Amino acid sequence: MALSALRSVSTALTLSLLLVGCGGRGDAASPSTDKDSNAAAAEGEANADKPAPTPLPQADLAKPLAEYRKLDSGQQVMFLYAAMSRLPTDFDTMASLASQEYRGTADTFRRKDLMGALRPQLEQSIADAGRSPYYWSELEDADLQAYDFERKGFPVGEFNGGKYRYFMDIPEYSYTWANPAQVQLAPVADETVARQLEGLRSRWNSKPRLRTYFFVQSADLNQRRINAYVTHVQLLDRSGRVLASYSPDPAVAAQPAEEDPCVSPEDCARRALGS
Repeated sequence: MALSALRSVSTALTLSLLLVGCGGRGDAASPSTDKDSNAAAAEGEANADKPAPTPLPQADLAKPLAEYRKLDSGQQVMFLYAAMSRLPTDFDTMASLASQEYRGTADTFRRKDLMGALRPQLEQSIADAGRSPYYWSELEDADLQAYDFERKGFPVGEFNGGKYRYFMDIPEYSYTWANPAQVQLAPVADETVARQLEGLRSRWNSKPRLRTYFFVQSADLNQRRINAYVTHVQLLDRSGRVLASYSPDPAVAAQPAEEDPCVSPEDCARRALGS
C-alpha cells in the first residue's frame, strides 16, 4: 500500500516537472524572434531619421493656355535652369554661353566691362523665367504610332521613355518630360478624327505636329536639365489646325515611385551619401 502511494506521488511529480518544462519553453522568445524584432525596430528608426525628398511645386492646371509662353531657345532653358536650381549663379559661364563677344575676348579688362553690362540683363532674365514657369513647345513630328483600337488612341512616341530636348544655340542645357507616362496615349475616340490622324501619320510629308504645354517643375542638378510637367497636349496638322487635344491621365502615376530625382542640393547630398 505504501509502495503504491509512493509510486503515485513519484508519477505526479514527474508529470508536474514535464508540464513546467514545456510551459517554460513555450513562453520564452526565441533568439531569432528577438533578432527580427530588433532589426525591424532599427529599420523603423532609420526610416524615421531619413530626410524626406524636397517637395516639388505643383502646376496650376486651370491656367489659361493663352498665358503660356513659347519655349524656342537654349537661352530660355538656361535661365529656367538657373531659376529652378536654387544654386549660386555662375555668371561667367552663363555670359560665355549667352554672349559671343564675351566668349571671344581674352582681354580681362574687356571681359570685366562686358560682365558689368551683362550681369543685370542675366539677373533680369532669370527672374523673368522663374516668375511664371509656364511654357509651350512645338515639334514638327508628333511621332504618333499606329492607332490602338482597344484603348481608342494613338501612342505618342515623344513621351515614350526618358527623352530630352535641347536647342542648338545653347545645347549645354536641355529639358525633359516629368510625367511622360500620363500623356503617352493620345485618346481619340472620334473615328473620323482618328482616321484623319492615321492618314497623316502614315505619310512622311504630313506627320502631325505636337504642341506641348508644360510647367517647369524642377531642375536636375546632375544634368543641367529642367523637368517639364506636361499639363496639356495638342495634335495639329501642317496648317496649324488642332485636330485633337488632351490632358494628363490622373489614373497613371506621374513617375515611378522608385525614382529619386536630384532636384535640390539637399537631395543631391542625400543621394551621394546613399541615405
